[in-house]
Amino acid sequence: MLLDFEVKQKKQYYLLWMCLTIVVIVDALILYNFGYTNFMKLFPLLVYVPVFFSFLFVSKFNAIKVLFIFLTVTAIALSISLIGLIISYFFGFDRIILNVVCYVLYLPAGLIVYLYLRSSFLYMLRNTDKGWFGFCVIPLSYCAILFFTSKYNLNTVISERAVVFAGLVFVLTLAAYILILRFFKQTREQLTLQNEQNISQMQLAAAKIHLEALQESQEKTIFYRHDMRHHLNLIRAYLKDNNLAAAQNYISDVEETIADAAVETYCSNYSINLILFSYIAKARSEQITVETQIDLPEKNAVSDMDLCIIFSNAIENAVNTCKFIPSADDRTIKIVCKSKNDKLFIQITNSYEGTVRFVDDMPVSTEENHGLGTKSIAAVVQKYDGVCSFTADEGFFKISIIL
Repeated sequence: MLLDFEVKQKKQYYLLWMCLTIVVIVDALILYNFGYTNFMKLFPLLVYVPVFFSFLFVSKFNAIKVLFIFLTVTAIALSISLIGLIISYFFGFDRIILNVVCYVLYLPAGLIVYLYLRSSFLYMLRNTDKGWFGFCVIPLSYCAILFFTSKYNLNTVISERAVVFAGLVFVLTLAAYILILRFFKQTREQLTLQNEQNISQMQLAAAKIHLEALQESQEKTIFYRHDMRHHLNLIRAYLKDNNLAAAQNYISDVEETIADAAVETYCSNYSINLILFSYIAKARSEQITVETQIDLPEKNAVSDMDLCIIFSNAIENAVNTCKFIPSADDRTIKIVCKSKNDKLFIQITNSYEGTVRFVDDMPVSTEENHGLGTKSIAAVVQKYDGVCSFTADEGFFKISIIL
């Protein structure tokens, strides 16, 4: 739940299960030949390490992020055992009560993780790359203290002093995690506010460009209306002289001029149309060919602000990539948006040259402050429990989104 993972190829899937099967067999042999006490002393090496590498194998994230999640889950499991131990203390350290309490608490613990931790953890995993070593210190210290205190042997911790010590360690660790979660929440709110401010500025700039285009169109319309009498007189003269070819050519020129004065409308959603108008105009000024197939209703389940984040970041990245392609004939951007059954499908494709580097299935850039756009897009998709993918193949970079 805390580590959004996937197995991309069947070969990986079979290899993963083969490795886990080998681990189970080896652990069973060690348990049988060396006994329970010795097995528990080697528990981190025999169980934790293989499980960690198994999840790392199928995870989208790098090792330090996977380690933090793994240590957090381990800490939660150990905390449930501690709670069971504390409750059993009031019943004379009854083993049956300890086990029953532990098993009963696993289900609500899973629900708490899913309802209150999952969203914040996944957001931070996808949107931040710094500070994870510091985060790991807390659960690692907690797990290490509990291991070296008891070596996972209940006989060594069945005492009032051990229960008090374990309870104190649990409270301190819980307090530390509350601070971590508060930090996650503040960071998420900060990034969201920054995105909203950026989008507001983009919308303001787009609206200004759109207004200037409308004013220019209106001025041209006034001139065309004023000059229409002259145009009609000239066409009448061509027809009077039976010069149909000249009349048709002149009419075509007038139509082309009028078409150039029109302000393009890409969809019925006013806010998104502003963003599209602004960025497509910028793309065409860079001699980039832009194709659009946009069916976006005025009202839909996704807010205009979030749609602006997706379109503005995706198209801006596409323009910045395309403009460095030497040949203008190879600069292309295609924008597709379709709506069906209250679901939105958005796909933005652009040509590129060179190589695209991916980390955790996200494209990354070596330039400072670059790569934030794709993280903003991923954050919006996560907010709506949607699906997004970033791919680069045969000279075309593609963003595909379902909301």
